Amino acid sequence: MLGMMKILKRDDYGMLATAKDVGIFLRALNDGSVFDEGEQEIYPYEYNHGGLVIGYQSLAEYHKDIDAVVVQFINTTDFNGYEWNLSEITINRIVKILKRKS
Repeated sequence: MLGMMKILKRDDYGMLATAKDVGIFLRALNDGSVFDEGEQEIYPYEYNHGGLVIGYQSLAEYHKDIDAVVVQFINTTDFNGYEWNLSEITINRIVKILKRKS
């Protein structure tokens, strides 16, 4: 499944990927299918991702209890953290809605 992902490296700013590809990758990190035998044990935490570059920020979270990956792309950047806080609020509301529906 991971072989189907289309992630492109651009410049020195990080990785570019679709929401679907980010979801596939986060799920694979959390279910262990991206690791060889014994490798996951050295990574004892859940995998989520947040990041930003000029003009763009994103949050992606895996929620095992509802077996869902929520990916949020934002087409702006706020290095003071205000929009990041709003992004956290928004993604938490989405997760709350998904939990009610499951």
